[in-house]
Amino acid sequence: MPQLMDYMISPYPIRIIDPKVEASRLRLKSVTIHQAGHLPGRILFRSEADFEHWALVLITAGAGSFLESGGRQQQVRAGSLFFFRPGYSYNFGPSPGGFWDEYYISFNGKRVEEWREAGLLAGGTVFQNVAVHKLQTFFEEVLSLMDSGDAEEADLACLTLERMLLGVARQTGTQERPQSGIMRQLRADLQACVYGRMEPAQIAAKHHISLSTLRRQVRSSTGYPLHEYIHRLKMAEAKHLLLNTSLQVQEIAGMLHYGDPFYFSRLYKKYMGVSPQISRSSL
Repeated sequence: MPQLMDYMISPYPIRIIDPKVEASRLRLKSVTIHQAGHLPGRILFRSEADFEHWALVLITAGAGSFLESGGRQQQVRAGSLFFFRPGYSYNFGPSPGGFWDEYYISFNGKRVEEWREAGLLAGGTVFQNVAVHKLQTFFEEVLSLMDSGDAEEADLACLTLERMLLGVARQTGTQERPQSGIMRQLRADLQACVYGRMEPAQIAAKHHISLSTLRRQVRSSTGYPLHEYIHRLKMAEAKHLLLNTSLQVQEIAGMLHYGDPFYFSRLYKKYMGVSPQISRSSL
């Protein structure tokens, strides 16, 4: 991997990797990594900088500051992560007389908009105390893949970036929706509805919310109405029982609190695409 010297940026060798594969050779067309780099001991502070593409930046050592146009200045230290986004200008870099160690990846494409809508990208915020060593491993993997000059590995670099963004969103909470913490607890309790050990009203009372709030939470998190979500949980359990036990369809229906096995079979076909009998015989 090439190492360059630029004493305006750092007194140490830096790595900057540009694409080495012609775009037509790539299978993944919806996202492109434009550049990836590692700048150890960065001393350069930039003012009024703007960027054509999104970029993900990880600081592994040192300290400094970050200011996005229209926002407030934020402190940066080891374990900080932030994004650059097109259409904004930035003042950022280490403190006077100081340094920081920086990894970055810049990227764009149609998929980037999907990432933004899904909450995987967040501008204007410095996230602190991220899992540095794990993310540093991802960055090093992207650098290595981009440096290979192989089309397949360039595609893998994009997939690695997506995995990293999912992990970042999980760490920073940018992917979390309102009430996501309670929703994890609600999902666990809703599993109890599969065998009828709890009713939705009991679950709502347990969490000190109304039944209508429970319905809204489930709809917001899963996209399904509460009653349909419970049916889907039951059908998933029914499939498990069909494939892993010798229980008859009528027995499974009764275990899952469906008094009418014909109704159960209709629901199973609706949600699983085939009848219970075909589901078992097609294994």
